Amino acid sequence: MAASETRVGGSAWTVFLWSGQPLAWMQVLSDRAPAPVAPSQAIQPLDEQHPIEIVTPRAVGAGTLTLTNFERWNQQVWQELAGLENATSILDIFDAQLTLGNITCNKIIRAPGFPNGIRTKVYEKCTITDADESEVINIGTMTLPKAITIMYTRHHYI
Repeated sequence: MAASETRVGGSAWTVFLWSGQPLAWMQVLSDRAPAPVAPSQAIQPLDEQHPIEIVTPRAVGAGTLTLTNFERWNQQVWQELAGLENATSILDIFDAQLTLGNITCNKIIRAPGFPNGIRTKVYEKCTITDADESEVINIGTMTLPKAITIMYTRHHYI
C-alpha cells in the first residue's frame, strides 16, 4: 500500500504538547485560528461601477484552542498540565499562570508511512481562559470529558 498524501487527524497522528509535555488523556483538540480584527472592505466611489480596491485590517485577534480531556477519578483535567498540578479551581489556574510565564503549546502532525515526516504548529503565549467543571451524570454515563479553553496570541509552523 502506498503512503498517504492526505492528512490523517486522529489515532496517534496528532500529538498536543503543553509546555513540552504531551497530554495523554486528550480526546478532542479544536483550534479556532486568529481572525481579522475587522472585516475587509471594498472601496467603491459613487462614480465607479466596481470597487477599485479591497482593504484589509492588517491585524488579527487571538486564536482559541479548546481541549477536551477525559477526566480521571483522582484529579481535575487541568491538573495534568505542567505547573497546574495543585490548582483546584479556575481562580487557582489564573493565579498559577502568573508564575508560569509565557507558555508555548505545540501540535505535532505526523505523516503516515513517513517515519521522520512531521510538522509542528507552535502556539505562542498560551493562556487558559476557562476550565469547564460542569457535568451531567446519568445511569448510562461512561466517561466524563471536560473542556479547557486556551487563548493564544499567534502561531507559526516549523
